[in-house]
Amino acid sequence: MRSVWILALTLSCYFKVNAQLVYFHGQISDEQGKPLSFVSIWTSTVNKGALTNEQGLYGINLKRGIYSFSFRSPGYEPVFKTIQVEGIQVNNDLRLYRPTETNGISKNADSIIWQVIKRRNSRQFPKPDYDGHLYRKALQRLNDLPKIHVKKDLAHELQINPVRKGIINFSEYISEFYSRSKDYLKEEVIALKKVNNSKDFFNFNGSPDLHVDFYQNILNFNGFNQHTFVSPIGDQAFTFYRYRLTRQFTDESRIIYEISVLPKRRDEHLFSGTIYIVDKEWRLYGIDLYLLKNAHLDFINTVHISQQFVPLNNNDWESHAMQFNFSGKFWKVKYSGLFLQVYQDINVDTTTRTGPYHEVFHITKEDYMKDQQFWEQNRPVELTSEEDHFYKVTDQAQKAKTKKELTDSLQNKNNNFRLLPYILKGYTLHNYNLNSSFSFQSPRSMVFYNTVEGWGIDLKVKYLKVIDSIHNLTLIPEARYGFSDKVLNANIFANYVYNPFRQASVYARVGSDFLDLNNTGTVSLFLNSLSTLFLGSNYLKLYQSRFVMAGTYGEVANGVLLNGLVEYADRRSLFNTTLHTFNKDSTFLTSNNPLNPYGNTPLFPHYRALILKGSATFTFDQEYEITPTGKYILPNRFPRVRVNYRVGIPALGSDVNYKFVSADFFQDRLNIGIYGYASYFLSAGTFLNAKKLYYPDYMQFRGGESFFFNSTLGSFHFLNYYTYSTDKAYFEVHLEQNFAGFFLSHVPLINKLNLQEIIGGSYLTQGILPSYTEAYIGIKRTVVRIDYGFAFGRYSNRFQGFRLVYNL
Repeated sequence: MRSVWILALTLSCYFKVNAQLVYFHGQISDEQGKPLSFVSIWTSTVNKGALTNEQGLYGINLKRGIYSFSFRSPGYEPVFKTIQVEGIQVNNDLRLYRPTETNGISKNADSIIWQVIKRRNSRQFPKPDYDGHLYRKALQRLNDLPKIHVKKDLAHELQINPVRKGIINFSEYISEFYSRSKDYLKEEVIALKKVNNSKDFFNFNGSPDLHVDFYQNILNFNGFNQHTFVSPIGDQAFTFYRYRLTRQFTDESRIIYEISVLPKRRDEHLFSGTIYIVDKEWRLYGIDLYLLKNAHLDFINTVHISQQFVPLNNNDWESHAMQFNFSGKFWKVKYSGLFLQVYQDINVDTTTRTGPYHEVFHITKEDYMKDQQFWEQNRPVELTSEEDHFYKVTDQAQKAKTKKELTDSLQNKNNNFRLLPYILKGYTLHNYNLNSSFSFQSPRSMVFYNTVEGWGIDLKVKYLKVIDSIHNLTLIPEARYGFSDKVLNANIFANYVYNPFRQASVYARVGSDFLDLNNTGTVSLFLNSLSTLFLGSNYLKLYQSRFVMAGTYGEVANGVLLNGLVEYADRRSLFNTTLHTFNKDSTFLTSNNPLNPYGNTPLFPHYRALILKGSATFTFDQEYEITPTGKYILPNRFPRVRVNYRVGIPALGSDVNYKFVSADFFQDRLNIGIYGYASYFLSAGTFLNAKKLYYPDYMQFRGGESFFFNSTLGSFHFLNYYTYSTDKAYFEVHLEQNFAGFFLSHVPLINKLNLQEIIGGSYLTQGILPSYTEAYIGIKRTVVRIDYGFAFGRYSNRFQGFRLVYNL
């Protein structure tokens, strides 16, 4: 009996709380009765709003009272209503009408845009601080997937219907936001729902990374295109756009101008469509712009951006909703999607907060734990029938996965061995019950050939144990055997991540291995095998090390990353044991001593080394996101500085005695606006003490002798891998500019190829050999890039050649 009373009391409290809220809802359509999506419903009474979905439906929970509502959508005349909200629910259906054509408009479109640009620049000064709640949604769907591209069981797993269409990714979250200017926004997520079935299909970033602000001079959509796009109201807008005033209508007492935006040149990275401007205030009222196929998007055919602004009580116009739709086609696979953000409520923040915010996004595991009732009461956009069905199907699938017999069935299915994927990328064996996996390398990286070991086999197995959401252990045992020198090397690597919020881990490695004489890396075993066998160029030079090492890695403060390592190693020179090559005409096979390529002398004597290494990397004004699995660093607009220190300690039988210090100054992507982006790397260092050291202890540089070139920042295209190593002071600089199609987009026919132009150069002085200089130009198309350049160095006045670039 007591339990019955408790239940009755609980239900009474539940209905009492919910009785305070009234469900205000309806459907909005156009003049022909067709549902209208992306209609802003905003009540200035409490600065709160909602948005219609693809079926024109909307809903918002409000306390009882009298509210002033506005209904706005780009291209339609707004509707204003004062409605008494009471009872359980209030239904409000209505229609929006397009404004009629306006003749004899006295205003000129260009003069209006000039006023907006002038006002835009005034927005650089401080504006009110805001807080509130922000809703984001990301959705991706397959529109057409030929049967040859996916098997029946995979289609079922992705919830794709028999005609091979449907949603594959769907996520939404609600956050509390705090803004201090248009440049700084912090979000603390309070609820999240996410279903990702297709990480192997598409990997676009989530909506937190998509920042759309047409008040900026240029816009950059990370994940869609490397080129930036000129805003129609940016400082350079008149260089790229023409404008035509097509209509005007009123929003309460304000005149709203509808202006067509037309690119001056086709095949440019430019917008087309319509923008809406508020008269006298010269603010954006709405956006309805497109990026079409001739805007040279990567993997995307069309982008449609819609944005609706609303006036707040302080007469400041702020974005209420933004929707980013895209569609594309790749190898007969048609796909589309959207990113949507809706500010549910916006309030002037009177609290004292400091900014800018380095932590711009925060979510904890508890934020997932929101029930269906929460979402129904707080979601500002109604789910479509397709989205609602998708959630129900995936929820059932997730519940099924908690049953051991179904988990075992799914595990057996995913562990099914397939030959072609194994050859291309290896094979992973999962154990979902133990949260662990074993990964086996592909045959491509297993079998090798070089002139030291001959034919050989290199076996690695990666074991990953996920202890919980923030702790994991990785073990990688390795065995390597050469059939010509008959030497077996074996070692094991271990890494334990104990605090991903500090990027913190400890690691260790012990055993023996054949290592590259250039410790920065030269060419892979696979590429060296092909080069040796078919071209007669054995680039890779090796030495043997028997070692034990341990280190730690992690942040001590935001933007300050430390790395420390101690190693004790026994090192020996190696010699060629075979000179086999399929290229009988080759005369390029050299000894394993890069400083005496045609002799058979050891590069260094047998010695032992006790080495201590450390580095500190400083990232200024570092912004990051916090998720349940760790801390993720965001792209930074400032350069990074890294200080390195290495010392050889003459103790415990160690034969080395030296001290080395260096500093690196680098940035991977410096945005240059419409001219693309630049990358640079500068490094300088010296040996403070060089009493006793050997070649493996020298300062090494990332060379580039092979046709296949690794484009890691700080690499040389044509530098010899080994001969420029030094025990003296050095200085190197690398500069590269990617124009992202700025020039080639003006060339007829060629502009159809979406090519990106690249120029760059490098310089090195190292105290022993004459200084080295190289310059190059390149062409890039998505992930394919080829460079052509010249080099001036030791062996000839000029070297020239091509490089096929990978690691883009």
